[in-house]
Amino acid sequence: MPFLVRIYRLAVIFLIAWLLHQESPLPTTAIDYSQAFPSGTAYDTESHEVRNADNKLLGYYLTTSPQTDHLRGYSGPTNLGLTLDPTGKLIDVKILASADTADHVEDIISDPNFLNAHLGLTLGSPGNPQTDAVSGSTLTSHAITRSIIERLGGETTSRLFPTKILLAELGEILPAAKSLGTHPDWTGVMTVLDEKKNIIGQALRTAPSLEYLHGYQGPTDTLIILDPNGDTIIGLRFRKSYDNEDYYERILDDDDYLKLYNGKSVQEIIDLDYAKAGIEGVSGATMTSWAIAKSVKRRLAHFDSRRQPVPFEFPWRNLLLIILTFGAIVFSFTKLRGRPFLRLSWQLFVIITLGFILGDLLSQALFIGWAKHGLPLADSYGLILLAAAALLVPWASGLQLYCHHLCPHGFLQQWFIKFPIKPLKIPPTLHKLLSNLPSLLLVIIVACLFLGASLNLADFEAFDAWLWRSAGIATIVIAILGLLASLFIPLAYCKYGCPTGALFRFLRKTSATDKFSFRDLIAGLLLILATFS
Repeated sequence: MPFLVRIYRLAVIFLIAWLLHQESPLPTTAIDYSQAFPSGTAYDTESHEVRNADNKLLGYYLTTSPQTDHLRGYSGPTNLGLTLDPTGKLIDVKILASADTADHVEDIISDPNFLNAHLGLTLGSPGNPQTDAVSGSTLTSHAITRSIIERLGGETTSRLFPTKILLAELGEILPAAKSLGTHPDWTGVMTVLDEKKNIIGQALRTAPSLEYLHGYQGPTDTLIILDPNGDTIIGLRFRKSYDNEDYYERILDDDDYLKLYNGKSVQEIIDLDYAKAGIEGVSGATMTSWAIAKSVKRRLAHFDSRRQPVPFEFPWRNLLLIILTFGAIVFSFTKLRGRPFLRLSWQLFVIITLGFILGDLLSQALFIGWAKHGLPLADSYGLILLAAAALLVPWASGLQLYCHHLCPHGFLQQWFIKFPIKPLKIPPTLHKLLSNLPSLLLVIIVACLFLGASLNLADFEAFDAWLWRSAGIATIVIAILGLLASLFIPLAYCKYGCPTGALFRFLRKTSATDKFSFRDLIAGLLLILATFS
């Protein structure tokens, strides 16, 4: 029976998390380009073009959601409005909506240098810019940067040029070509093979990522064939064009135009200044030929940035979180916790690293953000491991790994017990009443979420105050009052104010709580509410 009760509790938590995950990560919002382009009167939802009343192209306007909703910061994704000039250069970035922690998002907004550092990136070839994260909001900063880069990288399918590269297109330039295969590492690149399956070239095209580059009337899809290593251009070939037919034919009739690229390295074309090199557009089709030249150059720049190895970043944050997790496990399951010097040293280490340096304290904002938007496995695997241990160790063993061995806020309260202040005596009835407050807070938070209330979850707990640069007033006040109260009532915040601690206690295996109780009934009712809300 006790094991079934524990299974029930774990199942309730995971089912509530699963139901939260069914919600849309970010609300769908209408495209509003009016602030970016006040004179704009028309917006093309497919090309993202903004034009004025005279049909003049003013620029492009994109949002990062839903394409980049899988990129999560501390607790969720962020939708950005990207404004680009007619050449496809990023000229403004605005945060439109975010499912991330409100205080972290506000920290990003209040530091314009961070968003401005992305200006100048180009649609179709954003590269891999190195930007400094906003202090105290590292995970949110990284997610925003990755969202911008991924969104500017272009669409994965083409609306105008849906036909993929065909073997028949390669015959004139690579007569020995017998088959095509997708390159295992370079997105959008086809490997060209001869009869013996030897690699004889690499093929890519300017669509779909450069469809926005129009000549006189429309874009052109150009086939680019490189040598087997992808370093040198073997030849170019036009695939299809929506530009003016007469202008397009003039370029086709100019035998020398496409041959300008033959034998040149990819890097040469990327660095090429057409004006300084004395290269001119095709007479009578200048706009069309320049648009083709720009699309080839930008496509090669994008190709080159994607094939370059990403600079290695030592995963110090995740490594530190893993060390903290295993350190807490050691203290939980061994007698080391009984040695005062080691215990004090560990607490000091946790306060400095997890509290002041990382600020990655477990909280309802974090857990509910993950439940709604998914786990950020690529970026925060160390924090996920720590959270998993904090939930499962007390469930399996009854040992409070996080509260007793990893919570900086709890450690400070433990230290305050040593102060020569006479503790207040709380009457048993009042103590029992106050002890239910954390569980009540937890119930209110979950119920409000399923009833559609908009909450800043960080304001319900003290933990965001450790990120003091970005913390809101409410969480700072809760943190200070909780610590002051602990001077007179040992572990006051842990006992009477912490909903995350209540979650761990709900799951904890103990002989006194391994029977179905009133709190299990409330948890079941919450699950029913979640199911039908």
